[in-house]
Amino acid sequence: MKEFLIDTNIFVRLLTKEPLSHYEEARKIFKQIEEEKHYGLVSILVINEILWVLERFYKMKRSIFIPKIIHLLLLDNVRIVEVSKDMLIEILQKMQKKKIDFTDVYLAEIAQSRKVLSFDKDLEKLN
Repeated sequence: MKEFLIDTNIFVRLLTKEPLSHYEEARKIFKQIEEEKHYGLVSILVINEILWVLERFYKMKRSIFIPKIIHLLLLDNVRIVEVSKDMLIEILQKMQKKKIDFTDVYLAEIAQSRKVLSFDKDLEKLN
């Protein structure tokens, strides 16, 4: 079975359905992954870009797009490159519940017992 790294624009086209030709191609890619014909590898950096593009450029609400991203990430043949899939799902769920940036939640999660140094007050929301 082949492994493919999936770029941000594949996710964005699938979630926005724009343009239609790219949406159809992105749908085929995820259908093959769902049917366990291929593995889809996803970088944490891609997740960060997806979130930014959907929220800032497309003005989508987190309550709309985060569950869809989680659904795609939960496919059996989707692998997260840098962290565990469970940790990424937990980060996205925390992000959806609180108005906190992905990077802040990610840093708090990977810090474990270490302190995250930042001027960002959002990190205090996680305690």
